[in-house]
Amino acid sequence: MKNFSFVLTILLLLGVLENASALDWMNGPIRDIYYLGVSSDNRMVIAYRGMGSVYIKERRGLREYRDSNWMRKNAKYGNYQCHYAEFPVISFPMTISIVGNTLPHSGRSGTVRKPAVETWTRARIAANGTPISQNMWSNKSWY
Repeated sequence: MKNFSFVLTILLLLGVLENASALDWMNGPIRDIYYLGVSSDNRMVIAYRGMGSVYIKERRGLREYRDSNWMRKNAKYGNYQCHYAEFPVISFPMTISIVGNTLPHSGRSGTVRKPAVETWTRARIAANGTPISQNMWSNKSWY
């Protein structure tokens, strides 16, 4: 858990997870996807922003755990203005692509349509489950 806090703090300091308003992280298309590692309860943890979900392209059948809400996840991993997705652990080392799945919606900040190309991240993962490197492609239409 200390590892996640360190990684998210570094991302915040670098301005990677910077936003314009306090609620921007909850709205808009999926963006800012980061593989954080394996949690103490043996789950792969992915942080992201936006309204919708994420999936692992190479393991499309792998389903996200839905046994806790965002408040419990924030208490567990820290409130860093992002959503957390927890998945069953896969065999490592491996390179995975994490793809956003934006939920079209409308609200105070306007209407959000599903983008033609979703945001994605390619993460190289070490044998112990920690990220080695990550490459992100982000749909910048929201910014």
